[in-house]
Amino acid sequence: MSKISLDDTKEKLEHIGCRYTADNLSPLLERAVKEDMSLSSFLDSILTEELQRREEERIRTWLRLSSLPPGKTIENFDFSFQPSISRKKIEILATGEYLRRCENVLFLGPPGVGKTHLAAALGVRAIQCGFRVAFKRLDDLIRMLREDEEKLFSRAKRRSYFRAHLLIVDLC
Repeated sequence: MSKISLDDTKEKLEHIGCRYTADNLSPLLERAVKEDMSLSSFLDSILTEELQRREEERIRTWLRLSSLPPGKTIENFDFSFQPSISRKKIEILATGEYLRRCENVLFLGPPGVGKTHLAAALGVRAIQCGFRVAFKRLDDLIRMLREDEEKLFSRAKRRSYFRAHLLIVDLC
């Protein structure tokens, strides 16, 4: 059975990692014809969509690898529940500028005031800004550090928390 001309194109797109475009080539071409797109507009359109899909996949993967608790975002934090927390300060932290300056952030307070939620929410934002994040409970981190010390891990084999731009340590 002979291949139609798009089969070769799809294979080449898959080979260079453009999975979204390869999987959707026919509808993308149909849309381009229907909208009477110029070649440069079509190319820009498929490249933009491919990059968006890759970025979404990167964020999903890095969120999974970070071990951040799910559902903790700045948008769903109830600032009215804890009026002593400045929304503006949190939004400034959410830019990730403190990470670029290699500064630390420490949330202190009694149980139940939202420290873990805000730390995790900043972790989500950091990932969206392109930073690697690791979320660890303090006891787990101490246990892992002791295991690493016992095994005399080489630098190449160090765990993910050593490669993270942001390490969030939760005391609970």
